[in-house]
Order: sequence, then structure tokens, then C-alpha cells
Amino acid sequence: AGVLLWAASTLLGAQSPPTAAVSAPVASITVVLDDNYPPYIFRDAHGELQGILKDTWALWQARTGIEVKLQAMNWAAAQAVMLDGRADVIDTLFKTEPRQALYEFSSPYAQLAVALYFHQSISGITDADAVRGFTVGVKDGDACIDVLRRHRVDSLQKYPSYEAIVAAAAAGDLRVFCMDEPPANFFLNQYGAANAYRHSPAIAGGAFHRAVR
Repeated sequence: AGVLLWAASTLLGAQSPPTAAVSAPVASITVVLDDNYPPYIFRDAHGELQGILKDTWALWQARTGIEVKLQAMNWAAAQAVMLDGRADVIDTLFKTEPRQALYEFSSPYAQLAVALYFHQSISGITDADAVRGFTVGVKDGDACIDVLRRHRVDSLQKYPSYEAIVAAAAAGDLRVFCMDEPPANFFLNQYGAANAYRHSPAIAGGAFHRAVR
């Protein structure tokens, strides 16, 4: 684990690896992450990966000489692949209490706000308690699920991706959803629904980390 955590943390400016990394060098690492979190990572119209993290990992590979096998996929699947031992590092991960029992985390590298988005015909949603009684759209495996359950919000409709949530909202099939602000703003604009949805103040804050088991 030491060499793999160093592998991830060198992106954050670490100057030298721990002793374990010197005695046990690696030729390549497999990194799993979400494939639907613009502008950090997403797919273009041809299905090719784009975004900040694709470029960041390419730069890390060039600097270290360690090959990075980047595998972006459905977020719930990415977590399953990591926990099954089929990947070395997981990226785009929020640190939550349940996850701290599973992973060792790098330092955070991006601060993100999480909000509740609701159709303009709805009023009075200012915090997580206010959506009790609503069905709330969430991404399967998202940290927002833990936040809502702590507030006794139990009617959750899971979707495979953030884009799928916004597509359902734009089609009129979903009126309330929980999402991190960067992808929410991106997809609401992409689907022409930015004026139809408002959002609450942040109900939680999170940060992206890289982690190893």
C-alpha cells in the first residue's frame, strides 16, 4: 500500500517516496475513477476520455516513468473494482466515515460543494431536512446518499451517472436531485434545463482524494 499511496500522492507535490517504494518499485498502476464528472473527467461524443484528470495522470506518468492504466467507468462499478482488488488506486473519491474503514486517502486536491437541485415549481427546499417526503435522485455509490440518510431521507432513486439524473430531470421524470455543483451546472446547461432548476445552499462539502485499500 505504501508504494501505491506514494504513487498517488506524488501528484500532490511529494518530493520523495517512502522506503517501501524504493525497495519495491512498480512498472505500472491501474487507476479507476468516475467517467462522468465534468470538467474533471468525462467522455466526448466519440466516447473518448477528456478532462483535467486524464491530463493530470498523463503528466504523472511522464514524470515518474510508471505506466498509468486509467480505467474510467460507472462510479459504483469503479468502487467495486477497487474493493475486489482489480485496481491499485481509486480517484474522484470523497472521504466519508464508512469509506475510511476501506481506504487510505491522499491529501485532498479539489474542494466541492454538494447541493439539492429542485424544479422551479417547488419552494422551501433550503436543506436536507426539507426533502423528506420527496423522491430524491442520487448517483449510485455517491457520498450524497450518506448525507441524506443521516437526515432520514429514505426515498432515493438511484441512477448510474450524474448525466442520467439530469436527463431524467430534463425529461420531467425527476423533480429533486442531489449532486455536486460542477457536474450539475455542466449537465443542466447541456440539457437546456439550467433555468428550470434551482438549488439549495450547500448541504455538504467534499473534496476529491485519491486512495488505496
